[in-house]
Amino acid sequence: MARRTDGGVRFRPVGSSRHPRTPVRYSPGGTGCPAIEQAIERLYHGQNEESFWALMGALNYALELETHVLVPLQTAPGTPPTPAPWAENPVPQQKAKGLALWTLKNKDRTWLPLFTSSAAACVDRSTAARPMADYTLQDAMELVLDAPDIDGVVIDPWGHSATLDEALLNGLLHAGHNPEEPGDEEVEAGREAARAGDWRMAADHYDEAAQQGNAMGLSLLADCLYRGRGEMQNKTEARRMWRTAADHGEVLAMLSLGEDCAARGEAGKALLYYRKARQTAQGMPDIEYTPRICLRLAQAETRYVSAKKAMALAAEAAQGFAILAREKEPDAAELQAEAEQLLRELADPKPRNTAYNIDSLQLD
Repeated sequence: MARRTDGGVRFRPVGSSRHPRTPVRYSPGGTGCPAIEQAIERLYHGQNEESFWALMGALNYALELETHVLVPLQTAPGTPPTPAPWAENPVPQQKAKGLALWTLKNKDRTWLPLFTSSAAACVDRSTAARPMADYTLQDAMELVLDAPDIDGVVIDPWGHSATLDEALLNGLLHAGHNPEEPGDEEVEAGREAARAGDWRMAADHYDEAAQQGNAMGLSLLADCLYRGRGEMQNKTEARRMWRTAADHGEVLAMLSLGEDCAARGEAGKALLYYRKARQTAQGMPDIEYTPRICLRLAQAETRYVSAKKAMALAAEAAQGFAILAREKEPDAAELQAEAEQLLRELADPKPRNTAYNIDSLQLD
């Protein structure tokens, strides 16, 4: 509502604030951790082995993404006498070292609460105004394993929650990764070569993996063909290979087919591929492909429906790409810049309409 110069009152529509939005960050004070929150909710609805392993996959993804959580404290340096918004302004991890942790007790066991978002921490009075420390999820889990008087963690205890004992924490943090499928070793060797910029060797390794029936190897070989990296460029053959890999459930191939459609101006068909990738990857997020799914859906669909949800997706994508860029993954820096540009656009939105009728489209 605004005052007019003639003394009357002019009503401004909801959401039309003159102040620009602030781009959110992938953090407890920003987006929270949607992957964990959604997996816990599915666990409550499913209560089966599949939903349990989906939660383990989400936690692995959160660890890959260097997710931060809020850890409640007994006291904090300079704690004011009146309630303070600790959940929005937590104590940095470095300053929280040595401070007593606030725990929950259940019979003869003690649990450390971890909150994925400031909203989850503020649901109950016991933590709404309690001092909080900002820890990475990995460091919070390690903190519990090093504490002889704490038996595990409970994630978001005031709503749908998940309890992880020391055995599960050890499994999440210290389990080794062994190749599971034929061709996995060749794929990893190809990735190492690609990080070093040796695309000829990378393509050779991907080809070896593809010959063993490895769908990811086939998808990555197709990417080399499409871009002319270490191979003669052949986009038609690359598309054929991507379709074969996608038929075998390879998420990277679905994303690549969508990006190819988008490059050719087929925005609606691209969105169908992005949706298919999201559906396929829903139960097992991975830093390998989930940031790309988040970015492409935010660009192609969510921005037209909800700027807030699109910003959350773009923030998650930017977080993942920043980590991949640090690890010298090809194209990660460019994708990170793309996600950050989208965040800036969403913070200062301009009305846009989709140029297609999604209901009339279908994949080849």
